[in-house]
Amino acid sequence: MSEDMKVKEAVESESREGSVLTKKDIDKAYFRWWMTAEISANYERMQGLAYGASMIPILEKLYPEKEDLSEALKRHLAFFNTEATWGSMIFGSAIAMEEERAKHKKMPGEMITSYKTGLMGPVAGIGDTVDLATIFTLVSAFCCSFAMKGSLAAPIIMFLLGAAMYVEGLIFHRAGYKMGRSSVKNIMSSGKLKDMINGANMIGMFMMGALSAGLVSLSTVVKTKSFNLQETLDSIAPGILPLLVIFLAYFGLKGRKMSAPKIVILIILVCVVGSLLKVL
Repeated sequence: MSEDMKVKEAVESESREGSVLTKKDIDKAYFRWWMTAEISANYERMQGLAYGASMIPILEKLYPEKEDLSEALKRHLAFFNTEATWGSMIFGSAIAMEEERAKHKKMPGEMITSYKTGLMGPVAGIGDTVDLATIFTLVSAFCCSFAMKGSLAAPIIMFLLGAAMYVEGLIFHRAGYKMGRSSVKNIMSSGKLKDMINGANMIGMFMMGALSAGLVSLSTVVKTKSFNLQETLDSIAPGILPLLVIFLAYFGLKGRKMSAPKIVILIILVCVVGSLLKVL
């Protein structure tokens, strides 16, 4: 058995009874993290500054000696970048690991840093897919349609969405702290997680199709006394022109690797030219 495995087993065999940290300390640390995770993002450390600042009250209680506190703070000011809500699992687990290190000195500081670095990417991939790319995008699209009609439901729904994501992150954070560093690995290796992501992707595609049909509008004015092109297209498949635009935009993004701004500009140019030629 390697020395690293012996260290891990020794640390995991110890309980966290008699901790100097309270439930209030743990929750306050999460609040600081969730509120500041993206505020100080930069290309040198990304979320590292917010992470370190959020850990300060925790580290001050765990490490009364200035030298130990300085070492721990430097450890959490390193580069860090993940999705803030799901990433709170890592944050909570790191607090538990720091607590073990402060009590027993059996856990190397490098292990905590490696743990954070190793999981921030995979966790970000899940959080970005489930929360940002699916839930947040779909709810925002619905709220935009409400806002365009002047409905107060739009800001209310967005506020509730933010509150729900805060609670979601708090649950992950507490679970991470309670279960320690094994919690995120257990969640990541769960077969149900893959099913959940696949389900979220399917719902996302379904809802994006429904939203596209309602929000994308395109018609042609080509007609003669005995023929109307738009009516003919509608008899074949209503909304076929908007669907064609969506497929072409998707092909540009995925097939041609074009950027979204370029596609938007191209669509505008086509519409302007089509209008001048009295086709659209």
